[in-house]
Amino acid sequence: MVDNYKDEEAMYPDIIESIKYYLKLYDYDFKIYETWHEFKPDFISRFQREIDILKDFGKPDITVFYKNKNMDDYKVLIIEAKKKSIVLKDIAQAKMYGDIFNADKVFLVSLHDLRRKIEQYYYVNKNIFKYSEGREIKFVKLSSRNLQLQQAIPVGGELF
Repeated sequence: MVDNYKDEEAMYPDIIESIKYYLKLYDYDFKIYETWHEFKPDFISRFQREIDILKDFGKPDITVFYKNKNMDDYKVLIIEAKKKSIVLKDIAQAKMYGDIFNADKVFLVSLHDLRRKIEQYYYVNKNIFKYSEGREIKFVKLSSRNLQLQQAIPVGGELF
């Protein structure tokens, strides 16, 4: 694997472009928020209570509102990116954001494959990736500047 990213934030433009590609492919209306940087006024108006809960705990890296033509309201996708290999603390952070923002989807993105021990543990205890209302975090690898959504772990279910 060639790592051309100097830090985690350097990954964000490629993640955003890749997510845009998939959302356009599925013909979704969407708005992407660079929540690692700042909360925009329309984002704040929807999530003021959640932002108050977070205070100094940090911010999700990227937040996406998306909907197809049959949906009345936008769904929420939280994307948490890590340059290094994922550890349990990263999963806990992604779960926290999924819970606080009641996200419809949470993607945990890394440049590395999911650690074998974490993947093995998932098959013993599926709760490791679960957050609000039984939804599951999707681990997604960023490779060659593209999200590998078809190889997401856990497998199955709708991407969006």
